[in-house]
Amino acid sequence: MAEIPPPVQPIGIEMKLRKLELPAQTSQMYDDFVAGIDARIRRGDDRSDICRDALMRLWGHPQGDPLLQAQMDPRNITLEAEYYGDCDPARFAAVKPLLWLWYSFDRSPAGMNLELGIRLRRMLAGHIFKRVGANFKCFPYVEFTFGYNMEVGDNVVVHRWVLLDDRAGIVLGDRASVSDFVNIYSHTHDINLQQFVDNKVTRIGARCRLTYHSTVLAGAQMGENSMLGAHGLLTRNAREHAVYVGIPAKKVKEKDRELAAPVKHPQQKM
Repeated sequence: MAEIPPPVQPIGIEMKLRKLELPAQTSQMYDDFVAGIDARIRRGDDRSDICRDALMRLWGHPQGDPLLQAQMDPRNITLEAEYYGDCDPARFAAVKPLLWLWYSFDRSPAGMNLELGIRLRRMLAGHIFKRVGANFKCFPYVEFTFGYNMEVGDNVVVHRWVLLDDRAGIVLGDRASVSDFVNIYSHTHDINLQQFVDNKVTRIGARCRLTYHSTVLAGAQMGENSMLGAHGLLTRNAREHAVYVGIPAKKVKEKDRELAAPVKHPQQKM
């Protein structure tokens, strides 16, 4: 296939994020809620108690059916990753209550509240992930395998309904963008004997873009500023500044490196 020349200028017009302000009293209440959870985690309080108390506040202290009340306490639930043979029980026990708080918040009456959700998830990521940089922005309904094998750089954005299978480890470089319904894997199964699992760290380079419904398979390495098109399936390494599309994904063009330079578009914070 002949190389498609890069664009001379961007398509459309530049859209900057609008700045929104909550009522001061509400913003302070949100800060206090998140800071209170953070302080209890740092103090060493029982994390299951922290999760239960936070969910009780969000759900309004549900009365009546003990079945509903039991779901507020992570000691009463199991998650899929706990059954995996390569799960580290001690490490997972430390993050499980925080993962349950994360997932349950997303499904609570406050789950679609973007401002509160971003503040809470950003704080929880600091206690769950192996590493998280500044300004992490995560939208609702993102799930992890272990959580503790996530390494996230600065100004990373993860959108709705994303699966981050950090079984072996996932690295998201600075300013990486993960769109809705993306799947990133770090483990694969033998085609004949499913119980045989091969774990491989998957790395998404700085300023990479994974667009809607795309999938990255275990061990793939995306070079800086590369892009995976909608519904693409990346089964190999992606070269820097290149665009890949299709199933399996293949390189179709090079990005304009001058237009893509970070200095051209200053960081926008939320």
